[in-house]
Amino acid sequence: MSTFAKPAERIVSCGDISCEFLVDPIPRPKPAPFTVTTSPMLKQVVLVDNDKPNSLAILRRTQELLRERGVAVKDEIRVKKNASIAFDDGALDELAAEGGLILCGVSD
Repeated sequence: MSTFAKPAERIVSCGDISCEFLVDPIPRPKPAPFTVTTSPMLKQVVLVDNDKPNSLAILRRTQELLRERGVAVKDEIRVKKNASIAFDDGALDELAAEGGLILCGVSD
């Protein structure tokens, strides 16, 4: 027979009266805090392709249109070989070092 530990936290579902105790069976790690920069250091767009069908063609056209409107766009379009796999830390660090506005991929 197994014994269960008493829940560390209660979830109240009946207003001020505790009528139900729930335990999350899966431990959820808390991610480290992060910061988001809302304005790029450089006034330049960096394009990243996620290798979906036609996405590179769409990003090349995006590059043309932005340049026609006077927006600085980096020549190189970086390619991420699989849309379903997240960037590794090294690739994220490289993108962050670009200093520009990053436009990543084409969605469905």
